[in-house]
Amino acid sequence: MNEAQIHLALNHAPLFLSAFGGALLILGMTRKNNSFKQLSLYLMVLAAILTAPVFLTGEGTEEMVENFPGVNEAMIERHEDMAKIALIIIGTSGAVALIGLLFNKNAALSKLVFVSLLFLSLASFGTMAQTAHLGGLIRHSELQNGAAANTNTEGNGKEEQDEIKKKDDD
Repeated sequence: MNEAQIHLALNHAPLFLSAFGGALLILGMTRKNNSFKQLSLYLMVLAAILTAPVFLTGEGTEEMVENFPGVNEAMIERHEDMAKIALIIIGTSGAVALIGLLFNKNAALSKLVFVSLLFLSLASFGTMAQTAHLGGLIRHSELQNGAAANTNTEGNGKEEQDEIKKKDDD
């Protein structure tokens, strides 16, 4: 497996794990179910762990696709910048969840961990979703609206730009 295959195989796992972990945390907090809350902590730690190989394989993936036709370097940079923000937020979420797992006997700390993690899981999901969206725009022109498609014509010939504009007008 090369870096691009690893990147593509794992890139949605942190997104869905943070979403499911956050939903499970909300359910556990509203129902006062410690099992759900504990499981949400494990899911958030796993999301943070899986973010590392996704992030670390991003540069190698960029090297493979940056010269493909239709790939815009600016889109790659936007994806990379958002990935850095997402890495920090989901890493923080994982660290807070790990603290919750290690110190689960301390009731005051547990409450602080769960409330903090509730907000962090939402932030993790949001930043990971935006990162995934920007990553998809790099190679999936069907995701691009007219404005994004028109800005993604860098390096295309006049005929290709006219064809893209014509499709956008339809």
